[in-house]
Amino acid sequence: MVSSEANELMEKARRYLELAKISLEKGFYSEVCFLSSLSVELYIKGVSISLVGSFPAVHDVREILSYIKLKRGDLEIIEEFVRNNRDKLKDISNEYLVSRYNLSYSYTKEDAEECLSIAMMVIKFGEELLRSVSGKD
Repeated sequence: MVSSEANELMEKARRYLELAKISLEKGFYSEVCFLSSLSVELYIKGVSISLVGSFPAVHDVREILSYIKLKRGDLEIIEEFVRNNRDKLKDISNEYLVSRYNLSYSYTKEDAEECLSIAMMVIKFGEELLRSVSGKD
């Protein structure tokens, strides 16, 4: 069962994802990447609360997923997802800081689309993870 705190985080993540889509339409490309990163972090933290009751105080989605795997011990699907998407997960996690503070880089539409695509992939994985576990518990 998903707690109200987890639900709140996941709903906020969905709103940030919608804001990222709007930002893409407006040409605010660095904001797309920041909002995509934030949506991923909050969604997976909501998943973590749902599955293990807490989350680590980090921004890196790989670390949050590893935390869930470590606490649960039974979710090999996480290890496989991280292994298969390591570079994408690293990239989206780095956007939390890079998109706000690296003023020497100009984001392109392609950069923004990639960030948004990764965010949607990770959130979809989080939804699938919750569904798979709800069938076990």
